[in-house]
Amino acid sequence: MKKGLLLLLLIFSNSSWSQTYEEKIAASKAFIGKPVQEHTFYTLDKQPITFQNLKGEAVVAYFFASWCSPCYEALENLNKAIETTPPTVHVVAISLDGDWASLERMLARTGYTGEVWKSADAEIAFQERLFANFTSSLPHIIRIDTQGILIEGGSRIKSFDQWTALISQNTSISKASGI
Repeated sequence: MKKGLLLLLLIFSNSSWSQTYEEKIAASKAFIGKPVQEHTFYTLDKQPITFQNLKGEAVVAYFFASWCSPCYEALENLNKAIETTPPTVHVVAISLDGDWASLERMLARTGYTGEVWKSADAEIAFQERLFANFTSSLPHIIRIDTQGILIEGGSRIKSFDQWTALISQNTSISKASGI
C-alpha cells in the first residue's frame, strides 16, 4: 500500500499539479510579452484556424462559454459595439464549449454575428492557463499585437462602453475596464 502511494506521489510531483497556486499564476502571467501560444481552434464552418492566421493584425480575442452566465451580456454588448463603431482591431469571440450545439444555442440567444472560433481542446486551455488566463476563469479577454505578441489579458470588460473603448479606440483592457 505504501509503495502504491509513493508511486502516485512521484507521478504527480512531475506534473503541473505539483505547482503551487502562486507558481501557476506566475507561469500564466509569464505568457504576456511573448508570442501567443499555439492552440488550434475551428471556425463556425469547422475549418481549423490559429492566431498565426491573424499575424500582421492587432487582435482582441474574447473567450467565453455557454455555461458562463456573465458571458451572455458581455457577448451581446460586444456585438452592439462592433455594429455601432467599426473596430480598429481584429475581433474574434472564442468559445470554450465542449460541443457545437451549446455554442450555437448561445449565439442564437445573444444574437452575436461577429467572427467566432471554437477551441479544439478547451480543457487544455484551462488546465494550462493559456493566454494569460491566470485565474483560469471566464470570461477572459486578450490583446495581441501585429507581431503576434500577447500584450495583455484580463476579464473585466462587460459593458458596451468598455467594449467600444477596447475595440474601436484600442484602449488597454485595464484602462477600458475602469470605464
